[in-house]
Amino acid sequence: MRLAVCVVLTVMATSSVASAQAPSKSPADSPACSYLTKEDAAVALGEAVKGPNATSMGKGKASACEYVGSGLHRVQLNVMPMDTATAAMYKAMCLKKTREGLTGLGDVACWYNDKHGELQVLKGMTMFSIDLSKSGDPTEAIKGVARKVYDRVK
Repeated sequence: MRLAVCVVLTVMATSSVASAQAPSKSPADSPACSYLTKEDAAVALGEAVKGPNATSMGKGKASACEYVGSGLHRVQLNVMPMDTATAAMYKAMCLKKTREGLTGLGDVACWYNDKHGELQVLKGMTMFSIDLSKSGDPTEAIKGVARKVYDRVK
């Protein structure tokens, strides 16, 4: 699944470069930063955070937003609008993955792996993934972030 997300981002990045648009680093240009707040990140990590570090490939394209805490603690949100075919492919892939404890977190939601450090969610035609690294089990923290993001995604 991570490979599929990387492929989608690579294709989007390549088309953006080809059209002479450089990715924006401004949080104001990143839809992901409108869905993930500094307060959300601080609650999820259980500590003060710095950021956001943002990337946006342009309006209606992939974006990311990251906040960092101490050491290797961080939370990153990746948002990717999808067309119907891509959303269907993602949904089929996600249905083959582990989904325990994710009821009500999207049209489809799945864990990237059994460590629960990455959660992937499809809401309508928008896929978002949350990558969270902190001390201890990240399961409840990442689900809390997902609920907030899910409510904000249009």
